[in-house]
Amino acid sequence: MVNIASIRQYNARFASEQHRGWVGVLSGATGGIGAGTLTRMVQNLHDSTFYVLGRSEARFASQKAELMKLNPTNKIVFLNAQVSLLRDVDTACEQIKKAENKVDFVYMSPGVDMGTALLKGPQYTEESLEQSFAISYYGRLRLVSSLLPLLRNSQSPRVLSVLNGGREETINTEDPGLEKTWSVLRVGAHTTTMTALALEHLAAEDSNHGITFLHAFPGIVKTDIINRLTPPTDSSTGLGWRVGLAAFRGVGSVVMGLFGMEVQDCGDRQAYLLTSDATIPQPGAWRFDASSEVIKTEGVLKRYREDALGKRVWEHTEGVFNRCVVDASTGAE
Repeated sequence: MVNIASIRQYNARFASEQHRGWVGVLSGATGGIGAGTLTRMVQNLHDSTFYVLGRSEARFASQKAELMKLNPTNKIVFLNAQVSLLRDVDTACEQIKKAENKVDFVYMSPGVDMGTALLKGPQYTEESLEQSFAISYYGRLRLVSSLLPLLRNSQSPRVLSVLNGGREETINTEDPGLEKTWSVLRVGAHTTTMTALALEHLAAEDSNHGITFLHAFPGIVKTDIINRLTPPTDSSTGLGWRVGLAAFRGVGSVVMGLFGMEVQDCGDRQAYLLTSDATIPQPGAWRFDASSEVIKTEGVLKRYREDALGKRVWEHTEGVFNRCVVDASTGAE
């Protein structure tokens, strides 16, 4: 375990070393863990550029102002993008490619409204992707794959997806995208396991051998995710659901209060993973637990690696990308 005191000492030392000229891209940094990570990275780096993907520049304005007070040497660029839509991710990446010749890190932790999914079932985007799956997996991997050419130009590039590293489970290999067998629990299992396999597949490609791909589990964090669980405003849910949800929120808040880490402490840990070489043996794909330690147990990944499932997962992922691109070009719904 890397204790939080050591993490703080490391970040303070890194900031004092005056690292300059970095370019970072962050998705999910307008709130929660991502906001904490962005805050620490803005303090750690100087004369650097941060591209922040989000849905509302107006809502981000006050956060940006506070960040600029922390370190006015940096540049923070907001890119309007709904990360569940691949076309929005593509547009953001094109803007970055026009402005930069490298990217040093890509950070991703966009949140998912699982409350709505629990109460109303799967919700689909304009690109016909199930929303929670798109946010947790397809949108993230689209961002990474689109920025690979710029990442390859960095001296020490890193990709960090904060999701469920180390909590991989058995998945339905005949229905990886859950088009036929969707459930809330399966979304968690599939996006977690497919993230691990997809990042390993990308890391194994010769052109990406200098890139470090990280998949982290943040642990229990004191974000507002529990308070944001609200029933739909229509009449589709009865009193039982509403009472049950209120009870869940109450218990969840207590558990989070007793066992959760502070948002900024979690953000500090992600900043540590983005910059430290202490726990990363070499470029490749690595999974990290909530204590910022490398996860060495293989679990279900052992069998999936032997079966070369990573290649099949990536082929499925590219197939979804290609389908969405074709649909966008033809105006299909």
